[in-house]
Amino acid sequence: MPRSIWNGALSFAGIDVPVKVFGAADPQGVQFRELHEPDGAEIAHELVDADGRKVDRKQVVKGFEVRSGEYVVLDDDELKAAGAPKRKTVDIEHFVPREQIDPDAYDRPYYLAPQKGGDEGYALLAAALRKTGRVGVGRVVLRSREQLVAVVEADQMLRLHTMRFADELVDPDKLDHPPLRRKPDARVRKMAAQLVDGLTAKFQPGRYRDTYRDRVLDLVKRKAKGEEIDTEPAQPPEPSDDLMAALEASLKGSKG
Repeated sequence: MPRSIWNGALSFAGIDVPVKVFGAADPQGVQFRELHEPDGAEIAHELVDADGRKVDRKQVVKGFEVRSGEYVVLDDDELKAAGAPKRKTVDIEHFVPREQIDPDAYDRPYYLAPQKGGDEGYALLAAALRKTGRVGVGRVVLRSREQLVAVVEADQMLRLHTMRFADELVDPDKLDHPPLRRKPDARVRKMAAQLVDGLTAKFQPGRYRDTYRDRVLDLVKRKAKGEEIDTEPAQPPEPSDDLMAALEASLKGSKG
């Protein structure tokens, strides 16, 4: 059973709701170990200085470069002091319309659950967010770092998402690409809309699997049996020369 990673309070408009925070993501990536190819022994990474001499981890400190080659050293206690709040709370500063938040701003998901005595306030906030379609935006310190967070309601439960700050997102206007000035003609737009309509479905998360992970695990099994692995790279798809013909073929295939 998952254990809470943070216990505190959710604070809004002078109301404190005791809550627990649980991780909502369980990464299922494939983990590899680094091995020494000749004998298959595991590789160990050691700390060394610029001259290659071993360094004891106890002697390693964090330094911030203020000028070329000049650092300000901060210890763990000083860094904790910089991030320490006056009290352990998720402080909601504003409530904003849900649709105004760019999905790119969301980062890591968590579940919020009420602690003892917090059921009424928890249910009240969940109902208010559901009725208004709003998201609570505020701050919390998780793992010794202040995080911008969003508190949302889903399935009658509160969820918390850490968020990226605005200056952490790349401005699309600064990308090296020309603006899209050409507008497709009406017939092509209509066919594209029909194709999108034909592929429309209710979102069911369980329908989508990590096929890369499945392929890697299958490859590991096959290689463990001594099978030879085909390493021929896949050919990249060619862009469609005749967009209209490609749309017509797609529409015909979807109808079939």
